[in-house]
Amino acid sequence: SSSSSGNAITHTRLQPHHVYWKMLFGHAFENEEVLRPGHHDVFRIRVTKNQRLTPAQYDRNVFHLEFDISGTDLQYGIGDALGVFGHNDPAEVAAFLRAYGLTATDFVAVTHSEPRAFGLAQDGREELLTVAQLFEQRLDLFGKPTQAFYAALAEHATSDFQQKKLKWLGSEDKEGFRLRQLEFYTYADVLAEFTSARPPLETLLALIPPIKPRHYSISSSMRLDPTTVHLLVVAVDWVTPRRGLQRHGQCTRYLAALQPGDFVAVDIKTSVMRLPADPLQPVVGAALGTGLAPFRAFVQERMALQREGVALGPMVLYFGARYRAQEYLYGEDLDQAAQTGIITSLRLAFSRDQADKVYIQHKIVEDQAQLSQYFLHQGGHFYLCGPTWPVPEVRTAIVAGLTSAAAMSTDQAEEYIQQLKDEGRYILEVY
Repeated sequence: SSSSSGNAITHTRLQPHHVYWKMLFGHAFENEEVLRPGHHDVFRIRVTKNQRLTPAQYDRNVFHLEFDISGTDLQYGIGDALGVFGHNDPAEVAAFLRAYGLTATDFVAVTHSEPRAFGLAQDGREELLTVAQLFEQRLDLFGKPTQAFYAALAEHATSDFQQKKLKWLGSEDKEGFRLRQLEFYTYADVLAEFTSARPPLETLLALIPPIKPRHYSISSSMRLDPTTVHLLVVAVDWVTPRRGLQRHGQCTRYLAALQPGDFVAVDIKTSVMRLPADPLQPVVGAALGTGLAPFRAFVQERMALQREGVALGPMVLYFGARYRAQEYLYGEDLDQAAQTGIITSLRLAFSRDQADKVYIQHKIVEDQAQLSQYFLHQGGHFYLCGPTWPVPEVRTAIVAGLTSAAAMSTDQAEEYIQQLKDEGRYILEVY
């Protein structure tokens, strides 16, 4: 059967000795190891550090990860993102398999419909995985199902009531489906709820989409250290509004549990967050929370350039978070960079450390004369990374600066920002 992932799945209850025979005589069977069939340029890298940056009792777990990439062909540029192929929680997968009546150690033969995507000829070769591996590493079992999933599942329900409810949820009941989305019902939840609907494994694999890589801005520079790549991550978790169930972001949960020595499958996604071609051009960065990641990479790149004797222009960094004591991420590194001139102006805005909330846009307004000089006369570049909510306020702050310091009208200032965008000098990476 076909699936949305582009794979044709055949489920054969292979006897273990058949699999072991193929593995033992892999050369004769033309076996080869592929990390992620269907994905280009996937690398296996080793965890060397997992350090929590926020206090243990704080309600946000922000953590720093380091990976060893020596001996791999992984290359990345400043501003690029590391795509992580996360795994589902093994205990939750095991519970699902038991409830569904699947044997974790059974082998599954996966025939990929587009094998050229990962360098294999279209000769019908198969990928062999255990059922546990499929549900832990490949299938987005704890993702949110579409309406089409409910409709497809209805075809397999033996209970008349459950079949009608699934059909209704999969077609006309838009409000009921919307509420389920808000409650973050997962594929596993729906299959546990509608117990009379038990599609065979090959059908189930076609209905549940694959786990996609989650991309995180890289917080390191290969120029400074070509053997490592760093990430800055916040663990995502929440409680559903009506059912009161604890939920976790699939990939951040996986990353938070990693230990030194663990291996991770990753790829690289290029980004528009690039430093100016001329190191003398001013760099103005604005970051909220883990949006600091690419700017730490900027700082490391500038450190490497400085060590090489390259003259550097100014760098202004605005960083915003709630509390300095809890969320001054990489604080020692930033302070040192400011002391050594890598960052020429470090502007911090911790919104809840005082009665009147202070945000990065307030600091930008205070610096309007200097920033306008950078943009208008020195080819300065502006970058904003973090959540989307401050984008309008930050833009308004820059417009106010241009109208005040450069005697522009509001319309002229807006047109100038559009010009900066067109020139690649006003860059937003928000989520």
